[in-house]
Amino acid sequence: MAFKDFRARPDRDKRDEGGEAANTASPETMSTTTYLDEGCELTGTLAFREGVRIDGRVEGEIDCKKTVVVGETGKVHAAIRSESVVIHGQVEGDIAASRKITLHKSARVTGDMCTAGIVIEEGARVEGRILIGTETPAPTATPDPGAKTPPEGAPGSG
Repeated sequence: MAFKDFRARPDRDKRDEGGEAANTASPETMSTTTYLDEGCELTGTLAFREGVRIDGRVEGEIDCKKTVVVGETGKVHAAIRSESVVIHGQVEGDIAASRKITLHKSARVTGDMCTAGIVIEEGARVEGRILIGTETPAPTATPDPGAKTPPEGAPGSG
C-alpha cells in the first residue's frame, strides 16, 4: 500500500493495564499522518498539511506544514520545506526547516540545510552547507550587474 493513514494504526488503539490508551508509537511517527511506502515512487510537487513519512522514492519538491520523516529506505531527490525534518535515509536537495533538522546515523544528505536547530548523530554524512538560527536561507551573494566597478588603477580598485 502506498498511502496509509496513521490515525487508524492498531498500535494507537492499544490500552495499558489501567484502560488508558498506550502510546507505543515513536515521537517521529506520532506526528505523521501520511505514509509513502517503500514501493512507492512519486515525482512532482508534494504538499502536506500534516506530517509525512517517506520510505519510498520522491523526486521534485516537498512542502509540509509539520514533520517530514525520511525512513532508512527513503530516497528523496527534492527540496524540502517543513517545520521539522527527520532523516534516516538519503536526501539530495536543499532542506529548510523552521524548527529543527535531525540526522540519524544512517542519514546521507547532499545539499544545503537551513534551520533554527539541528541534531546530527555520529555516523551521519552531510555534503553541503548548514545555516543555523534562521528560518529561510540567506540569498547567495551575486554581483550586481548595475554596480559600477572602478577602472583599473583608480583608487579603490585594488
